[in-house]
Amino acid sequence: MKKAVPNDYDLIVVGAGGAGLSAAVTAAEAGCSVLLLESENKIGGSTGRSQGVFAAADTSVQRALGFKDSVDDLFNYLMTITHWSQPASVVRAYCENAAPTLEWLIALGLDIPVQHAHKPKNAVWPCASEGPGLYQEGVDYPPRGHYPVGSGQAYIDVLDQRRAVLGVELALGTRVQKLLMDGERVVGVEFGDQAVHSAAVAVTCGGFGHDRELIRKYFPAAYESIPEGEHPTTIAAPGSRGDGVRMALQAGASISGINCGLLNTRPSIRRTPEMPPFLGLQPTSLIYVNRDGHRFIDETAPYAVMPSAIRAQGHVVWGIFDEAARLASDPAKSGWPPEFILQCVERGDLKSADTIEALADLCKIPAAPLRAAIEQYNKDLPLGRDHIFLRKLEGLHPILKPPFYAFEYRANDIAHTAAGMTIDAEAHVLNPLGRIIPGLFAAGEMGAGVLGPVYPGGGYSVGNAITMGRVAAKTLARELGRGA
Repeated sequence: MKKAVPNDYDLIVVGAGGAGLSAAVTAAEAGCSVLLLESENKIGGSTGRSQGVFAAADTSVQRALGFKDSVDDLFNYLMTITHWSQPASVVRAYCENAAPTLEWLIALGLDIPVQHAHKPKNAVWPCASEGPGLYQEGVDYPPRGHYPVGSGQAYIDVLDQRRAVLGVELALGTRVQKLLMDGERVVGVEFGDQAVHSAAVAVTCGGFGHDRELIRKYFPAAYESIPEGEHPTTIAAPGSRGDGVRMALQAGASISGINCGLLNTRPSIRRTPEMPPFLGLQPTSLIYVNRDGHRFIDETAPYAVMPSAIRAQGHVVWGIFDEAARLASDPAKSGWPPEFILQCVERGDLKSADTIEALADLCKIPAAPLRAAIEQYNKDLPLGRDHIFLRKLEGLHPILKPPFYAFEYRANDIAHTAAGMTIDAEAHVLNPLGRIIPGLFAAGEMGAGVLGPVYPGGGYSVGNAITMGRVAAKTLARELGRGA
């Protein structure tokens, strides 16, 4: 009979982003011994790099601002927007635990001002609100997007402070090579030449935005909208290289969530080494047209909606603006520098012509409908709203002054991936038969189930990560008989 190896810890957490820190702190608060491992030389992961919106229903912030909301309404929204493609029990677990998790974070020091927040006026790019507070994060109502002071890093700061107080051990620059298995049970991890044993392991090491092979396998939609030979970009943290997927395969876990995640929309501008990390944002006095030269949407539509809208137009549309918009683009307000636009034209990333007909020819779209779309936009400007898509047009300028400019606009930037280990409502990892793999939990991008093929809106990635990390730790603590 094989002799059991004593556990070094109750819980080993792989990945110190929002999900991992939440799991580690929650387990430690329940009296568990915890080791937190991070492959990079700093904590935070993609949560720390995000705008930091947290989506939850029936919160103290909502109530203080006079909004009535419920877990049932949030659940119905998420199930409807994903066409009931996600496991209802897992979605329900998120809905029920999101608000308590957010209140826990507030008690730890997270600052979410009790005030209304709003999306930047006329924004034609993916964005959350202009500043902290409560804002409408998707296409639902009431608003559920809780935007903290300090953005995503604020979660990392309050959780890491709590981690330090509780004495949770943290090892940076420690990339886990594999899980330790005893039959079907996960009993620890291996990194370098060390093997560390534990009662359970929580895999919270992000997605696979930096692994092209895994993208092609589990998020092939990311390649549908880009030219042959090119690759999607990503805003994911460097550690999002698919380690959790490889651990899942090693442990015999079921992987679900193919083509689930969020592709942000971006102008097709090829990066060069001398370019700064942030290139600025396209002018707001523009219209988006499809390959037939027609407008197809309110250009300020939520970023949860725009990727699907562009996909329906054949994966590529065009942003059209004029010389006046170029000259008015203000770098001090995060706009493209006017000279940058000319540089993009010179490199061939933007098209430019002195007439609408010549611009249409360069873009290979019909000239007559493009001119008609521009003329209708100009005609609607004095009215303050376009009569077809009802876009608010206050403060914008007509498209009149040559030269005219166009850029390809695609959904080609991976914000997050949502294919990961199949989990149940308690964040246990399941095998292909739907049975729990003992000793293994997953959360965040590696815990599939909450987020589906349609992104619900701002705050569901961060909210899912931190909430389900906490659910995993509470489950383990309960199973070990720890805590209240």
